[in-house]
Amino acid sequence: MNVKKVSKQLLDDGFNIRISTYGSSMFPLITTGDKITVSPGGNFVIGNLIVFTRNDQMVCHRLVRAFEKGGIKYYQTQGDSFFGLDEPVTVDQILGKVKRIEREHVSPARRILIFIHPILKFSKLNAFVIAILIKLNEIFRLQNSH
Repeated sequence: MNVKKVSKQLLDDGFNIRISTYGSSMFPLITTGDKITVSPGGNFVIGNLIVFTRNDQMVCHRLVRAFEKGGIKYYQTQGDSFFGLDEPVTVDQILGKVKRIEREHVSPARRILIFIHPILKFSKLNAFVIAILIKLNEIFRLQNSH
């Protein structure tokens, strides 16, 4: 049994899970190597970080919209550092919501971004700022590698 199936089974059985993250879609709040604790489903509120499955992947994004269409409830999410919305998911795709974020080795620049994150999180400004910072980081890495 793979980790995703075990995680889903534990959540379905009412247990919390703690997993390592990978990616930058939720930067600066969450990035590769951070640990998140996910608790089983429940009442989802706009602004919650939810974990859901898509194309056999576990994804953690912010809930930005909930709506009903044809008698089915849909939830729409977005990565904090993305411009566009994700495709809507249904409750059967949602594994749970993030209850805790653990970070190690947080750089001073990321500390500042985390501090101002509440101001940026619901605007396209966050995605714009993050895109610029990621590009600058790539440029500095290239310069330092030579």
